[in-house]
Amino acid sequence: MATGGPIMNGDIPRSPSQPGTLEETLQQMNILIQENRDLKEALRQTNLTMKERFEGLAVWREKQQEERVFLESRLEDARVHMEALTLQNQELSSRKGEELKPSGATGGLLVRSVELDALRAQVARLQAEKNDLVALNSELQLKADQDSNDGSFIEIITVSVKRNTQTHRYINKMRRTHVEEATVSQLLQSLRNETQRSEQLQAELQSSAASEVENMKSQMMALFKELQQAQSKLDEAEGMKKNLQDRCRDVEQDVATLKAQLMEKQVVQSENDRLKLQLDSIQAQNRMEQRKAGEERYEAMSMDTLQREIEFYPPHHFFICFLKIYLEYSKLAEEMQQQLTAAEEALAAKQETIDRMKQEIFQKEKELETISVFQAQAEVYSSDFYAERAAREKLHEEKERLATQLEYIKKQNTQMQEEMDSLGRRSLNEMQRRHVPLGGSPHGAGPTIVGRGTDWQHQGNIPEHACPKCNEILPDLDSLQIHIMDCIN
Repeated sequence: MATGGPIMNGDIPRSPSQPGTLEETLQQMNILIQENRDLKEALRQTNLTMKERFEGLAVWREKQQEERVFLESRLEDARVHMEALTLQNQELSSRKGEELKPSGATGGLLVRSVELDALRAQVARLQAEKNDLVALNSELQLKADQDSNDGSFIEIITVSVKRNTQTHRYINKMRRTHVEEATVSQLLQSLRNETQRSEQLQAELQSSAASEVENMKSQMMALFKELQQAQSKLDEAEGMKKNLQDRCRDVEQDVATLKAQLMEKQVVQSENDRLKLQLDSIQAQNRMEQRKAGEERYEAMSMDTLQREIEFYPPHHFFICFLKIYLEYSKLAEEMQQQLTAAEEALAAKQETIDRMKQEIFQKEKELETISVFQAQAEVYSSDFYAERAAREKLHEEKERLATQLEYIKKQNTQMQEEMDSLGRRSLNEMQRRHVPLGGSPHGAGPTIVGRGTDWQHQGNIPEHACPKCNEILPDLDSLQIHIMDCIN
């Protein structure tokens, strides 16, 4: 029965007569000890993994802080740049106001080298228009020479001079408008670039923060699953340990009961042996006394009978009586021999019983030694259980601490995002407020700029073949010259 099937979860057989039960129990206990060691190693590996991930989380947190400082520095640089652009815009506006004043016309001609690079293309275009106007003026002068008999030469010259004056005024006006529009366009373009850069940085920060949060969530879920598996293994080991402790307690109770029964049996057996010895001694004394009394009575009776027979019977009768007495003594000797044999057999049986009881006592002592070993192993299991419990509590505290830190980091991330949003909105509002003209509103700035750009676009798209007096559009230069002559006349 001991080798018929496997021992399940530390089952300890209670029968001391089964062979191999102690070896199987010790083997099962060694298996449990190995499983306990494996669980300890798994807990240690889990703890190391959690420490490494916590260090990675701390590094990630430092990196987030560095990125936050970097973004704040970038935003500060953008703010400084926008302030510089605002100051530049104000300087340009003041210079424009000085140019509009009659007394400061000469001072408004001084522009920065950066503005000169932007106005070179416009100057070249205006120079080309000027050359066209000079050619037109030459043609008009030729026509005036040819038509001198009409008496309108003076009028043509007057019209040409007026047209040149209007053209110069128009060129100056277009130049000032183009300078102002270029400045505003540059400011708007820089504002768009900075806004786009801020939005891009904010999107990158949000995407990186979201990916990091998802990564941390997945890591926490993996850690939670590993903790659940370790907890289930610990619960299973704890159940097996409790089962083994219950088995050990049952075996201890059985051994204590057997020991008490053995002590009682030994006391009763010793008392029985003592009483038997006393009874045997008393019976032997009684038999000896009875035998002595019988011998004395028999001798007395024999002597009396012998004397009477001697007196009354012949001599051969004495021989017969002697034979009878010899036969009786022979029977008595045989009975005594039988009693002695029976006593020896009883003594041998008692000796065999004593040997068997000694063997049982030896087996019980072995079982007691095994029980002491079980007690020592149970104490080891108990200490391991308390150590595992402390480690599990520590692991639970570490998990709660990591969860608290994760919540704190999430709150910090949300706060950082809100701060970035508010900082971006505040910087955008500041930039819009700085670029709004004095006496205007942020909502009116956009349409004003668009209107100015539209006017400039309309002014830039004026046809080349248009009459300066009636603004009639003509298809070519010859038709324009004929129309001008007719319109002047």
